[in-house]
Amino acid sequence: MTLTGGQHGKELVSLRFAIVTLLVTLGPVSIANAQDEHPGAAPYAQVCGMCHGEAGQGDIAPPLVLGQLDPEYVLAIVREGYGQMPPISRRELTDDQVRQVVAYLASLAEKGSAPPADRPDH
Repeated sequence: MTLTGGQHGKELVSLRFAIVTLLVTLGPVSIANAQDEHPGAAPYAQVCGMCHGEAGQGDIAPPLVLGQLDPEYVLAIVREGYGQMPPISRRELTDDQVRQVVAYLASLAEKGSAPPADRPDH
């Protein structure tokens, strides 16, 4: 079956809606521990994690834990979309939640940049 651009886009939106609905339904069970960690962890898990991976390391979408991200730049990408990423509405993530997600990703980057405790320094 060949899809036209419009049909493909509608199917992606429908699939995304189904995934988000499932995550919102299952969310309180799977993200309870994430909420204890950081205020941006729960919104990340609900909206971003399904594509960018559980800890921002990348999955079907690029990794986000690369270092410091400008919150306003991320907010613009979230609202407008970029490449394969569709725009995310304010109903899915508020502006403050996007900024919390950026702070959460920065905290993950900091944790990842620290050398493991059992690794001897040379």
